[in-house]
Amino acid sequence: MRARKGVSEIIAVILMILIVTTIGFGVFLYSLGYFSNITSAYVESSKLDSDAVRENFVITDVLFTVSSGSTNVRVAVYNYGQTNLRVAALYLNGTALGNLVEESIPPYAFGYVTGVLDREVSTSSPQLVRVVSKLGNYYENYYLAG
Repeated sequence: MRARKGVSEIIAVILMILIVTTIGFGVFLYSLGYFSNITSAYVESSKLDSDAVRENFVITDVLFTVSSGSTNVRVAVYNYGQTNLRVAALYLNGTALGNLVEESIPPYAFGYVTGVLDREVSTSSPQLVRVVSKLGNYYENYYLAG
């Protein structure tokens, strides 16, 4: 009978090393991409947090114009922060005002935000006005509509 020969031990070891090296390199490349995505998400998140910390503003004056069936609200805002202030929303007594004109207010400058409420407000009681920025910061206070 003839003796059958298989792959020699040297060839088997070389093939095993190539297979393990290829799999290890594939896992390395996958983890490299995965961790770079996590890092870039973290960097973007921390940038937003630092911008939110540097954003500071205050309402300096509110003008209410009550006409038949609606109230126009014009809010003067002073940005004393170190980044541009982008106003996202304007609220009156918890109700979002419509027809909001989005405005970007540069650092250390005044700007105006105007919105419309679809009903008249009382001129004898204080009104809660809230300005909300794109970064989620807000300033609110009570003002008289008279």
